[in-house]
Amino acid sequence: MSDNARSSTRIELYVRSLSSGTGVQVETMIDRLEAFRTDGEIDDYTVTVWGSRVSTDPAVARTDAGATIRERVAEFKQWATECGATLEGGFDRETVHSAITGETHEFISLPSVAMACRRNGELEWVVPSATAEEAPPTTPMDRIRTLANERQGSEPGERATIPSDD
Repeated sequence: MSDNARSSTRIELYVRSLSSGTGVQVETMIDRLEAFRTDGEIDDYTVTVWGSRVSTDPAVARTDAGATIRERVAEFKQWATECGATLEGGFDRETVHSAITGETHEFISLPSVAMACRRNGELEWVVPSATAEEAPPTTPMDRIRTLANERQGSEPGERATIPSDD
């Protein structure tokens, strides 16, 4: 087992929904994360449903769910800045104007699926993200495949078979 496998490793999976509309991808990721935990490749994983966006309204930060999501988004953005990466598939500010009420609200869009890894409590990576060297961006399924292949210690011809992102 590698040194990284001996360290405390927790994977955080964030999804907009657990419904079948999100496809086999979320089910596959959860199944793989459970297998990684069972086999001792990771110590734990969490699954958080976070919706499609979170309000920037200060009242939202007073709720546990809103505060947690906003803290994670801020932490992920800080990680990206420190690593020279860009977060993909969301994390953008959106302004929505209601024609009915006349009010304008600001939100942070959230990706359909995001994943983060913490080793010994420190944020190690976040996906979907990209660096200047990467094209296309790394997706959550890419990370699942990487973890599966590291777990197997396989050669390229013996890679784990995991469904595509489609």
